[in-house]
Amino acid sequence: MSRHAVNAFMRLVNMDRDSLAGYVADPPRFVARYVERGGFEAPPWVARGGPLTETERQALAARDYGALYAMGAHPYLLWSFAEAVWVPEVSRAELVEDFRAKALQAGHPSYES
Repeated sequence: MSRHAVNAFMRLVNMDRDSLAGYVADPPRFVARYVERGGFEAPPWVARGGPLTETERQALAARDYGALYAMGAHPYLLWSFAEAVWVPEVSRAELVEDFRAKALQAGHPSYES
């Protein structure tokens, strides 16, 4: 996993309103555009993370935070990302419960970049 690339993608979506809106509106399209452009022109606080693997692209396009957690995405960043892209579509309580279940299922993946 190119953890840095996934973390940079999540940070962009977390920190930029237009990116969040675009991602929530159509995750597969947003991910495809991001990959096509080699990462968007981003504010200076967003580090470029390099290429995403196909597995990472699929997980991001599916908003699959369980898969991202299992791959080693940074857990704190992943939580804020999941909350930003899922609430209010699902309640925060439902998200917390599901996130915990998926994290427990994944165990303790490596978060090293």
